[in-house]
Amino acid sequence: MVNTLGRAVHRMRPPGGRHLRTFTSLTAAGLGEAVLPTLSLIALVRQTGTETSGQVIFAQSVAIVWFLLCDPCLENAAQRFVPIEQQRSGQGSSLFMRLIRWDVAIGVAAACVALVAVLAARLLGSLSDEFAFMLALAIITRGAMASYGTAGAAFALTDRLRALGVLRTRCAVLSFGLSLGGLFLGGPLLYLVGQAAGALVMAAVFYLLATRGLLARLGPAVARVRLPPGMIAFTVKTSMGTSVAGISDSGILTLAGLLGGPTLVAILKIASAPGRFYANLAIPVAAMLYPRIIRTATAGAGRAPIIRDITRTTLLLAAAGAATLAVALPVTDAVIGMAYGPQYAHLGVVAVVLLGGACVKGLVCWSNVLPLALGRPGWRLAYLLAEGVMLLGVLLAAVWTASGPFQASLCFAWGTLAVATLGTGFWIASLRRVTDLGCPDPR
Repeated sequence: MVNTLGRAVHRMRPPGGRHLRTFTSLTAAGLGEAVLPTLSLIALVRQTGTETSGQVIFAQSVAIVWFLLCDPCLENAAQRFVPIEQQRSGQGSSLFMRLIRWDVAIGVAAACVALVAVLAARLLGSLSDEFAFMLALAIITRGAMASYGTAGAAFALTDRLRALGVLRTRCAVLSFGLSLGGLFLGGPLLYLVGQAAGALVMAAVFYLLATRGLLARLGPAVARVRLPPGMIAFTVKTSMGTSVAGISDSGILTLAGLLGGPTLVAILKIASAPGRFYANLAIPVAAMLYPRIIRTATAGAGRAPIIRDITRTTLLLAAAGAATLAVALPVTDAVIGMAYGPQYAHLGVVAVVLLGGACVKGLVCWSNVLPLALGRPGWRLAYLLAEGVMLLGVLLAAVWTASGPFQASLCFAWGTLAVATLGTGFWIASLRRVTDLGCPDPR
């Protein structure tokens, strides 16, 4: 027992040097992207009330779901195939420029189609003027953000994740300032106008810095390259997986709006904030593991280094999750009451349960990148489909059986915790088999 604890403590040692600075930068960016929108949400709820803020959240959720369905997730293909193309022909930069231009074009096309649909629905009388404007502005915001992922992949490919964290933090501050200024100057519509303006500025900055840095590192894009073998199939599976994962999150709010109205949407958005904060702590860990696992797998070093990295990560996140819950449990009611108003303080119990689910799910944050790094996106897709179906089933059961929005949100929170526990147990139990199939030990 003592030896086992000693090995666990040894594996839990924190990263040092450059890795720690990168993690700190990405974590600060993730927390900024979670905290600042939450602060603007608090202002929105206090300024406009539950009903109007619920409509804004619903419009944003619909836009997110639409772009998730249209997003090819080319950032995953870029991280996997650009290094391969660079090694094969020296034209990794040409492949990347082709991918990011496709991403921008697809985002613009998806935004145009959605805006035409909103206009048609308004002319037919299906949408009110105010909600049509809300939905249109949310669509413009998400359309501008369509190429963020691929631009971020350029920073990972050139080993500039720390710079990416700094850039994301600055952009989050800009978006926060514009949206909050719009809210105080003109209400919810100008709030969305501020978000859209911030997204457009950020898209231009991300694109320019990402492409310049990558071209400086990999060389100019002077030749037209053929798509690497297997890239289309890989992209289709990763895109479907990411869409399913996103719909399981934003789709919950959309479905909650359809079934339970704006009040349930607002409750779930408020109560899920602590869980989102913790998720933004785990996301940088996965972002740093992804290129590391790819390098290990392509070098043919076997599964042992991968399992060692994943075990260490899981133990560190277990300690972080336990500490987070210990701090949050006694103060969540008071914090929500102070932030949103005393009428929302009772949502603390829902928030704590959702936070527990996020902490449990965060233990296996590597499950989002391990199958992709091993070239097995179908595994991730199958799991995310199962998880999404269970979450949607939990929400339907909660809405149909509960007597009100608060009771429905509490039932959904406990169901989410149960799904997270099942998923975490599955990935931990399957780790050795997954790595053995995707990256067998050299013989």
